[in-house]
Parts: sequence; structure tokens; C-alpha cells
Amino acid sequence: MEKVAYLSGVVVRVSDQDKFEEDWSSSSRQMFLDSGATSVRVAQNVMGGDQAGEINIACTWDSLDLALRAPGDLRKNPEMIATMQASGVQTLRRSLMLVDAERGVQEGEFLSMLVTSADQADPATMEANADAFWTHMESGANGIMWCRGLAAGPLNGLYIALTASDSADALMAASAAMFADASVQQMMAEQNAQMVGRAMMRVIG
Repeated sequence: MEKVAYLSGVVVRVSDQDKFEEDWSSSSRQMFLDSGATSVRVAQNVMGGDQAGEINIACTWDSLDLALRAPGDLRKNPEMIATMQASGVQTLRRSLMLVDAERGVQEGEFLSMLVTSADQADPATMEANADAFWTHMESGANGIMWCRGLAAGPLNGLYIALTASDSADALMAASAAMFADASVQQMMAEQNAQMVGRAMMRVIG
């Protein structure tokens, strides 16, 4: 059976960002990993319309049970409660996504979240699409994770590409070249793919 991974996202605003980042590095990140998350990343929305300034806590999980159970357990953890209160964390929304494909590594200072609508692709098509996109993007990115909204409010059913890079300039240059490529344009047209939105983030933890 093919391994399935899930991505949970918690979007927050904080009143004391310095305290939030300090506590995240010293204890909060490890609490998420100890709860069963296979990876954890915190990024702040720098350019994303009215969502600019929001902080995204993203975790990957090996099972849906764990993705649903662990965040609730963490919210009851006295240490986590105290840590969140200390930096004035206000939870805005939560989302759950299915990880469809990954290429490279999810590391880098900058993160692009590109949202598209498209016909639902079977696993083989999704893997072929990932290979095609990565051929263009690897010159400006460290890695890409493609997800699909499962329980994600307005993102339900949409495709989300999370691209990590050490340089936002290199990322956007590679992205522009990719979307200008005739074969990519044809592939997107065949799958009725349309860009819905993009947010640019800076990884802070």
C-alpha cells in the first residue's frame, strides 16, 4: 500500500513575535515533534493581501488519525498553553491537506504557497506533473510539496504547491520561466488548471 501523508496547518496571529520565536525554538517545536509530527515548519505571510503578517504552523503526519488527534492533545498540554499565552497567540483557522507529491527538500528561508484549481488527477498523473514542474523549478528551489485541501475551508479541493528556496528572486525567476514554457501551458490547459492565488512567506522556525 502506498504511503500517505497529511499536512495540517494552523494559522495564528501573535502579540509578541519575538517571544513566540524564542519559545518556538526552545520548546514548542519539539512538543509538536514529540506528538508524532514527522516535520514542522513555521512561516510568516509577508506578501499575501489581508493575510499578511499571519503565522502558519505546518506539520506533516503519517496518518489521518494522528493528524486529527495530536493537535487537540497539544492544545490541552499545560506547557503548550502557557507558551501560547506568553506570546499572545490567537488562532485564526485550521486546515487539513493530503500530500500528493514531493520533490527535493522542504528547507529554505523563503516559501511560496501557490493555489490552483484543476481537474482531480490520479496518482500517476500527479507524479508525472510533479516531475515536469520540478524539472523547471529545481534551478530556483530546494523542494516542492504538492497538497490538496481536504478540510480546509475555501481551499477544499484546490491544489497547493509549497515551494521552499534560499532565494525568493531565484524562486520567482524559475516560476516565471516554468509558466512561460509551452509544454507546461499545454499540460495545465489539458487539466483545466487555473491559478487562484499566491502568498510569499519567510520561514521563522
